[in-house]
Amino acid sequence: MTLAQAIAAFLDHLKTRGASPHTIAAYGRDLRKLVEFFEPKGKGHFEVRILDKGLLQNFLIHLGGDKLKPSSQSRCVACLKSFGTFLAAHTGLANPARGLRFPKKEQKLFAVAGEEMLAAATENAPDQDPFLDARDRLCVELLYGSGLRLAELMGLRWGDFSRSHDSVRVLGKGNKVRVVPVTKGARAMLKAYRSACSGKAFPVQGPLLLSHKGEPLGRRTVQNVVEARLRAQGRKGKASPHVLRHSFATHLLDNGADLLAVKEMLGHASLSTTQKYTHVSIKRLKEVMAAKHPRG
Repeated sequence: MTLAQAIAAFLDHLKTRGASPHTIAAYGRDLRKLVEFFEPKGKGHFEVRILDKGLLQNFLIHLGGDKLKPSSQSRCVACLKSFGTFLAAHTGLANPARGLRFPKKEQKLFAVAGEEMLAAATENAPDQDPFLDARDRLCVELLYGSGLRLAELMGLRWGDFSRSHDSVRVLGKGNKVRVVPVTKGARAMLKAYRSACSGKAFPVQGPLLLSHKGEPLGRRTVQNVVEARLRAQGRKGKASPHVLRHSFATHLLDNGADLLAVKEMLGHASLSTTQKYTHVSIKRLKEVMAAKHPRG
């Protein structure tokens, strides 16, 4: 069986197994690169029985030299492993992808905004409608003050807050519920927003965030609000709701918060996910050392 024939059979197999069109298309692109690597003309006449771990490892090294992102390399390894399992099951050949290793993923530092910038982003905008101003400030306060994901913020209802409004029940990933603290600033804005809602005869029950028409607010509106407020304070990099969540975690760790407590507030399933924020803090410490230490 030629490589081209084996690939065609494998992709058909994925379709019958109900794989997503996105996965099938991505695996198809990866395997076409495999054909091109072994046969520059891309005919696929290479005999599939010749494949072994060494040849596939050389292919992965070639992809790395082409500056392919580690995430794309990892997907390609997954593709080759799946393809190798298919070959072993349907041709009787030994699995040529057995033992292939995933490349180490690069560590990306999270985009974080400064504390002073975020404090300014929650300030009153005197030229804005009082209802919109209170709502938008509340969004920023909850995203940054409680470290919420955008989807978690959008799902909040008035009844999710405790009676004293000092904590809120959040539905996170995997339908896991957690309770997170609400800052003084957010409590003050919640009170102002409640008053503004009453002034417009909007209900203070059901969905928390409403449009100027009293309808449930859309995600895109919150994204625009966050970006506009951060840009107004001179933010040049990413200016998304997730930047506020990253800033929440990083600022807590910078100021000595316990890693396990931050993990619980963020709703992370694994401590290793939260630990990624320590890399940001260490980077900031190194910058301070270099700038301020006499022997930095």
